[in-house]
Amino acid sequence: MEQATFDVGILTVVDILSIATAIMLGFLFITLKSNNKKANIFLGMFLWSLAIEVLESFLESVSFQTIEIQMLQTTFATIPLLLLYIQATLKIKFKILYLILFLPFVISNLLGFHEELIKYIEYIFNLTLLYIILRKIKEHQNKVTDYYSDIENKTLLWIKTIVYIFLFFHVFWILEDIIGFQSEIITQYFAFLSVVLTFFMIYWIAYNGFSQKEIFTTSLFQIEEKKEVFVDEDTKEEFEQVSGIIEKDKLYLDGNLNLRTLSEKVNIKERELSKLIKTHTNKNFYHFVNQFRVQEFKKLVISPKATQLSLLGLAQEAGFSSKSTFYTVFKNMEGVTPKQYQDSLKESE
Repeated sequence: MEQATFDVGILTVVDILSIATAIMLGFLFITLKSNNKKANIFLGMFLWSLAIEVLESFLESVSFQTIEIQMLQTTFATIPLLLLYIQATLKIKFKILYLILFLPFVISNLLGFHEELIKYIEYIFNLTLLYIILRKIKEHQNKVTDYYSDIENKTLLWIKTIVYIFLFFHVFWILEDIIGFQSEIITQYFAFLSVVLTFFMIYWIAYNGFSQKEIFTTSLFQIEEKKEVFVDEDTKEEFEQVSGIIEKDKLYLDGNLNLRTLSEKVNIKERELSKLIKTHTNKNFYHFVNQFRVQEFKKLVISPKATQLSLLGLAQEAGFSSKSTFYTVFKNMEGVTPKQYQDSLKESE
């Protein structure tokens, strides 16, 4: 049976492109003027740290065996920098205490560890931080739907892809240490995948990082978690008044409507307003507001405007500011796509 092989020359070129691109992008993020300046500095440093890791691996793979090159070890710095990027994007104030995250990085470079020991410490350290990052993203998803009526570029879900790539690398390395891979084909496949995935990850960061704006301009309120939601009849009238104001003034037509702006319109504190919505609808702010937009779209689709505008145009008229939010919300609420809904109306005529 013929063994699978990969062109080392191509992988070398991809590695060089990854290193050069990560260094260049890191510089751009650090010097970029934006509302997300502090977070972008951490993202730029993350890319530089990743570039050093790729460079070290690259030098080991090419013909430098006779030359001993002392490299800065950044395996303990890369993922902490990703965590700090998320913290800064979410407007979580940087604390001096966070510098403890870089203690393993400092010790490994100044004092050094035994090669086998440092490997296992690295696995535990990085996997723990990756778990924390996933938890933070999940917690953020819950908060963002309680606060915004449009969550485009606000969920940080793109970072999950980066986390999963790192998890893939670590799982393979751990399996390799535990059982060992005797087959050269498996090693070649992993080398190929690691080079390609790293290249993809760098460009994925570039694509999303530049479009990722500062999510919260001020600290987001904390909603008290409740195990059960009971309908409070005493606040039913208050909730109906809020719904009435939203519908009468068509506040949902504002694509940037969030909990803070609505609380100012109805003169109710954010925390109380969020609780009011959850208690009487069992929905978060995101779904509560978008149900008004869906109803508005359904009115528009049978109005004269339907002959002048596309489905997306009608959605924007209804208050949806992004195509993805519109299609996702409509399908979840109506069980069909907007196009299928429009077609069903034509068939019933």
